[in-house]
Amino acid sequence: MRFSKGFFDSLRSSIPRAVWIVGLSSLLVNVSTSVVFAGSALYLKTVIGVSIATIGLAEALVEAIAYGVRIFSGVFSDYMRRRKPLMLLGFTMLAVAKPMLALSKSFGEVLTARAIDRIGNGIQATPREALISDLAQKEHKGACFGMRQSLAVIGSTIGGIFGIVVMQVTHNDFEFMFILASIPATLAIFILLFFVHEKKSEPSQHKSDRRKIRIQDLKLLGKKFWILMIIVVATMTARFSEVFISLFACGSFELDVAYGTSITIIYNLFSVFVSYPMGKLSDRMNRTTVLFIGIIFLALAHLTIGCASGLSMIFLGTIFWGIQRGITEAMFATLVSDYVPKNLRGTGFGTYYLIVSISAASASALAGMVSQSFGEGAAFLSGACICCFSIIFLLFFRKSLSA
Repeated sequence: MRFSKGFFDSLRSSIPRAVWIVGLSSLLVNVSTSVVFAGSALYLKTVIGVSIATIGLAEALVEAIAYGVRIFSGVFSDYMRRRKPLMLLGFTMLAVAKPMLALSKSFGEVLTARAIDRIGNGIQATPREALISDLAQKEHKGACFGMRQSLAVIGSTIGGIFGIVVMQVTHNDFEFMFILASIPATLAIFILLFFVHEKKSEPSQHKSDRRKIRIQDLKLLGKKFWILMIIVVATMTARFSEVFISLFACGSFELDVAYGTSITIIYNLFSVFVSYPMGKLSDRMNRTTVLFIGIIFLALAHLTIGCASGLSMIFLGTIFWGIQRGITEAMFATLVSDYVPKNLRGTGFGTYYLIVSISAASASALAGMVSQSFGEGAAFLSGACICCFSIIFLLFFRKSLSA
């Protein structure tokens, strides 16, 4: 009881109310988005009759657009010196896209709705992280990003369960599911609109003094930021899509396809459990040390899954995967916030997300090729090898990042 009271007292003291509200809006958005993420591909295949290859190309296209939008929304939020208007625009697009999906009867209509959904998600993501940087106190920044990450993952988990329940109850009524999915996104709009207030601009931040958008600003992000991006590339190239875990479990260890989502639930739960505590810990010690722990867990996850002889090792590796996800995503976001100048936070987070997207796409493509040629286990072992480069880079640059 005493531990519980101390834990919640710590939450109240370290995380501002506005950050909680931004986190809640992220939770609701992720509930809405995760339903569409799983449902739209199935809708295209089972209802409209689109081939898997075409679905894959469509998903790659809309994801590429979404991540490309993130850097522009970040730069523009620095120019405006406002985060909330762009977040509201993104949330509105997310809410509108769901009914559009429900009304879509062709591949082109579904692709358009998905593009609007993913662009909306990309527009709101970068200003959201910059807003948390603006709102969080310096000594509690790790805790704030850790809690935001936890709430977002909780939303994704709820969304996945929500989608399964609705499909079972309605006997696979995709249109009804998409309409319901618009409700949490709409709630997020009202929460952000009425309960989140940005810090007042300083006198020098009037419209006439807006920062010009310049490519040279990338240099101003700082040496530490670009060193960190080297580590981001190495780490994210090792961290391919979690769908490979499910494919390996179902294909090689006879996990029933109906329980394939259990992999997602496990790593999401453990990501939630560690994000805030490790974020809080990083406020008291060197953040690069906490990041190092996260990358070690990524290597352990790859080795455990790659050398698995049964489902128990697959599930253990999945737990390690969730732990590393909770640590690394929170730490990378916090370190970007630490290193980037205040007036370039949107640009910094946009650049970070763009690099993450390119690296993650490369990782999944590489994992797919290795799996096709040598098997899924070899893909995870290759991921462990790439982790070694990330660890070496972090150890080599540790003094530069901590200086």
